[in-house]
Amino acid sequence: MLPTNKKHMIKVLTWGGGIAALLAAASLVKFPVTVASGVVAGAALGIFNVYSIVRLVEALAGAATAGPGAGKASKALVGFVHMFKLGLIFLTLVMLVYMKLINLFGVLAGFTVVLAANLFAGMGRLKADAGTPE
Repeated sequence: MLPTNKKHMIKVLTWGGGIAALLAAASLVKFPVTVASGVVAGAALGIFNVYSIVRLVEALAGAATAGPGAGKASKALVGFVHMFKLGLIFLTLVMLVYMKLINLFGVLAGFTVVLAANLFAGMGRLKADAGTPE
């Protein structure tokens, strides 16, 4: 993983995971345990999804710079692996909701927290890049 992407992932993990943990702890006061477990599961799957997307983009960018002949098979394999990972995320969510171990609204809250953390980390990086002269 590239160093800038590693920094980005650490920020998303720290902020998204931290806020999701606080949200899960606060939800224990008023809601059942399934909501808190849903928030944690949604945040964990959201972080896994962001990590997977970062790896996908790096692999596709590497395949594109390797040349036109070498990139086609690599792009197809990377795309297949990424779709497989998304399928695993979906199946995990369906299984946990079906078994009533997590609450769907908690999952949405946890996933939204990670999405917001990813957005703010990216905007912070964009702002830092805009301030540096070339």
